Amino acid sequence: MNPTQACIRVHNWVLNVDDRRHRGGHGRSPSALLSGNQVLGMAKSNTTDAKALIRSLRSAYAATPISLKIIDLYVVYAITTAVIQVVYMGIVGSFPFNSFLSGVLSCVGTAVLAVCLRIQVNKENKEFKDLPPERAFADFVLCNLVLHLVIMNFLG
Repeated sequence: MNPTQACIRVHNWVLNVDDRRHRGGHGRSPSALLSGNQVLGMAKSNTTDAKALIRSLRSAYAATPISLKIIDLYVVYAITTAVIQVVYMGIVGSFPFNSFLSGVLSCVGTAVLAVCLRIQVNKENKEFKDLPPERAFADFVLCNLVLHLVIMNFLG
């Protein structure tokens, strides 16, 4: 049995169980069963939709200014560092739990502050049009300083 046939059997079984639950019967509803071609057609349309979505996102992101792309890279770096710390904690253990929490919260907090900076620096955002980018960056630095002072205090 190939994977498509297995998917069809599982789909039909689920519909059959659901049909019994609602009607109180024991038979299959012929209108609820899918053929193999219908499942393959749905899979192909989902794949083409996903490819079209990725293509449109890539073309829209190509028009993004370089300063916003740098901030996006910093956010990805911070989140990746947090994920690495969580994986490390899962493998090795979390003996100094305050250190683990401080590291992860530092990464996540910095990523959140960077997203706020990105929102404020974005020229297309009408809400912050009167805010100069230098002021937004100064707010980012000050908030990061406060965040890391709290994290250092949490370490003990």
